[in-house]
Amino acid sequence: MLNRAIPIISLIALSGLLGFLPEALADGEREKPSSPKNIDQTPPLVPIPNARVTKNGLLVGGQPSPDQLKAIEEAGYRTVITLRAESEPGDEGEQATVERLGMKFVSIPVPGPAGLTEANARSLAKALGEQDALPAVVHCKSGQRVSALLGLKAFVVDRVSAAAAMDLAKSLGLTKLEAALRERIAEICKADKSRNCEDLR
Repeated sequence: MLNRAIPIISLIALSGLLGFLPEALADGEREKPSSPKNIDQTPPLVPIPNARVTKNGLLVGGQPSPDQLKAIEEAGYRTVITLRAESEPGDEGEQATVERLGMKFVSIPVPGPAGLTEANARSLAKALGEQDALPAVVHCKSGQRVSALLGLKAFVVDRVSAAAAMDLAKSLGLTKLEAALRERIAEICKADKSRNCEDLR
C-alpha cells in the first residue's frame, strides 16, 4: 500500500512544481530592467574630425567617413544629425549609410553664420529630445557650426546666461564662428530684456 502511494505523491509534487515553473519564469522576465530611453553620460569617443564628447550623450565634430559611421553604430550611437547644407559636397550617401546601419538620420541645414537662427536651435533641441535619440552624433564639415548652434541652443532653449552659452560653445571648439554667435546672442538680448546678457563678453 505504501509502495503504491509513493508514485502518487511524487506525481502530485511534480505537477505542483511544473505548475509554478511558468510563473517563476514570467516573474523573472518582468524583473529584467527595460532599456533606457535616453542617457545622461559621456558616450564613446569615435575619432571624427575635431571630435569631442559631452556628458549628456553627444559626440560632436566634423564630417564622419563611411568607416567612422560604422564605428559610430558599433559604439552604440542611435542618431546622426548633420548641419551641412544639401548643396555641400563631401557627404554624399551619408543618409543611406546611416539608415542602413540602423541609426536615425536628421538634417538641420546651417549654411554658415546665416544659419545660426533660433529656429535651427529649437530644431536641434527637438531632435535631441526625441525618445531614444541619445547617444547622438552632431556634425558639420569641421565642427564649427555644431559648437556654435549648441551654444545658441543653450541660450535660446536651455536659457543659460549669454556668457555660459559662449563658454559652452568655446569648450566644444568654437573659434571661427565665435563673433557670429556673439552677435546673434546680442541681437536676442536686445529684443528680450529679460535675458541675462550683462556678462556677455
